[in-house]
Amino acid sequence: MRKPYVIPMVVLTLLALGVAACGSSNNTAANAAARKKAFCGANDKIDKAGANVTSAAGFLAVLKANTTALDAMDNNAPAGKVGKDARALVSLARSAVKANNANILISSPNGGDVDTYCGVDGNGDPLPSYFAAGKGSPFCSVSNSIDAGTQNADSASAVLAFLAGHQALINQYATYVPNLPTSIRSDAQTLVTTARAATAANNANQLGTQTVSNASIAVQLYCGKNQ
Repeated sequence: MRKPYVIPMVVLTLLALGVAACGSSNNTAANAAARKKAFCGANDKIDKAGANVTSAAGFLAVLKANTTALDAMDNNAPAGKVGKDARALVSLARSAVKANNANILISSPNGGDVDTYCGVDGNGDPLPSYFAAGKGSPFCSVSNSIDAGTQNADSASAVLAFLAGHQALINQYATYVPNLPTSIRSDAQTLVTTARAATAANNANQLGTQTVSNASIAVQLYCGKNQ
């Protein structure tokens, strides 16, 4: 019988280092995946709990009931901008809970990047297949201009005043609606119809329905804005 081949020591050393590195890489990847799962699970839990909340006081109650989820987000936040944004949100939430002051939440930074990292919208639901499909399009450019104006308004009547004073934007927005994908067209049309009806009747209440809110969120997601 032939004598078994003796592997040189240098080869054994390199193999050992390779195995160790591979194991370390796998462990690192597994750890990162576990941390993301814990982070996003906590984020989604808070999103879902606050999905139907319509006031800062209501959201404060959600945060009080989910302090463990806040801890999980803080402890498992990823590196980079998403992690920085997440920790800022958690810090603000903890301050509001500690002070029992819902007004602190009014200045809360946008958590859209955090939700996008986790693949969900602000309600904790999976992002739609059309997310960001229209980003950079002429339609979304006009939509973003309208959003900027309405978001700077501090009341429903101020939103109505902005829409009434920017009918040219509404009309331009409307010209793009027929050519939008079917997945988003009806939502965009709902916003046009409601804006025109509200300004014609001088009735801001028409702008505050759940249907309008859902349509607005859908259009923003189409334009790549996850808020």
